[in-house]
Amino acid sequence: MRCRLRFCLTHGLWALLTAGCGYHSIYARPVAQHLSVQLGQVLVPETAAAQAVASGAREELAAAGVLGAGTDFPRLVLDVIRVDETSRGIHAQAGQPVASGMSIAVLVRARVFDSDSPDPVRDTGDVRRAVQETGDTDPRLDGAVYDVALRAAAERAGRAAARAAIGIPEPADETP
Repeated sequence: MRCRLRFCLTHGLWALLTAGCGYHSIYARPVAQHLSVQLGQVLVPETAAAQAVASGAREELAAAGVLGAGTDFPRLVLDVIRVDETSRGIHAQAGQPVASGMSIAVLVRARVFDSDSPDPVRDTGDVRRAVQETGDTDPRLDGAVYDVALRAAAERAGRAAARAAIGIPEPADETP
């Protein structure tokens, strides 16, 4: 009985001291607020990538229960900065080099604004996500594979940027 009382007093005092000093986890989520999603600067010609980034961010915020409606504040603004395409292997076909696979990466940045102020409350920095696909020797089919891979990478980048914006630890770069 005496040991239980000492245990309760010790842990109760510890809880009182940590709560009173303002202690909080560095990775704790900020106060739950609903964020609307808006595209900011789109510096790539692929409009499908920009729409997939916004769609991925909306899905992630909805899964976390913090998706807001319309364009109200606070607002998550997504900038689509760059799309990278690299060959994942080369072979010769009819004496010409042909890519046997590709890696498509999308680079985005997410910022949270509480008002019309030009300064964001939070900024994720650059977030990059990549998808690897096998290529096709037919250029028409290869273009379709590229479009699917681009949308997948863009959606993954949007999801990752949204997670980082709401305080979930997320690596900035996922290099293939």
